[in-house]
Amino acid sequence: MELKKENAKKELTIIVVNYNCRLIVQNCIYSILQNVKNIQYEVIVVDNNSNDNSLILIEKNFKDCILIRNDKNNGFAKAVNQGFKIAKGEILLILNPDVKILPASIEKAIHFLEDNPNVAILLPKLLNPDGSLQYSCRTFYDLPTILLRRTFLKKIFPNHSKIKEHLMLNYDHEKPREVDWGLGACMFIRKNAIEDVNLMDERFFLYFEDVDLCWRMKEKGWKVIYFPKSVMIHAHLRHSAKGLFNRAKWEHFVSFLKFWIKHGRLKPQKRILI
Repeated sequence: MELKKENAKKELTIIVVNYNCRLIVQNCIYSILQNVKNIQYEVIVVDNNSNDNSLILIEKNFKDCILIRNDKNNGFAKAVNQGFKIAKGEILLILNPDVKILPASIEKAIHFLEDNPNVAILLPKLLNPDGSLQYSCRTFYDLPTILLRRTFLKKIFPNHSKIKEHLMLNYDHEKPREVDWGLGACMFIRKNAIEDVNLMDERFFLYFEDVDLCWRMKEKGWKVIYFPKSVMIHAHLRHSAKGLFNRAKWEHFVSFLKFWIKHGRLKPQKRILI
């Protein structure tokens, strides 16, 4: 199965960053081909120097995917920017390879963005593979939250009110609403809302690039919306949950420090969108 080659202007560019997810990225692309209908779109796969033959599989089975081959692992933010710089779509969809597109999920999101021109980022509802809700929209971090979520305090105070507030556990996730930010695993972005050369800040190798992007959009007066009518499945490969301390946990901590130094406050300063 292949993507249709079209010369018409694209409505959507889907950017998938891959790193050693050979079979997972294949399932992701298949779900795109099977479920995106009546939309002019392109798929860009940015590979961060995988060593599991991911590129061979993609080249063989998805000949019309646009491939960017990196000779090293550039990190998530830089890889997304590589796709962003050649994207032709008016709407961008940043998609992790462990996300499965469901029928009509793309169309509903695009229609909502067309009807709401003040929305820069749309976050679909994500489900775990067993069908349960994934709490993917969040409030912005503060120091107590990061300590309770990312240190040994998580086990001592697993039900702390700060965690519940941060994960928005008490919010009815069947209703659309404006939120602070959401997981960059699946994120629709209005391309003309991005005024910079890059979409994401490349100082973040892994983690917090999604928080930073939502923060910057809000500072410019744009809205970030959680939109549950668009539904996708996210396997959520949580490498950071393995072991007491590993590189993923370290990268999360380093990215948090970079974010804190960059912004120096707990809430973005909103401007009115003209």
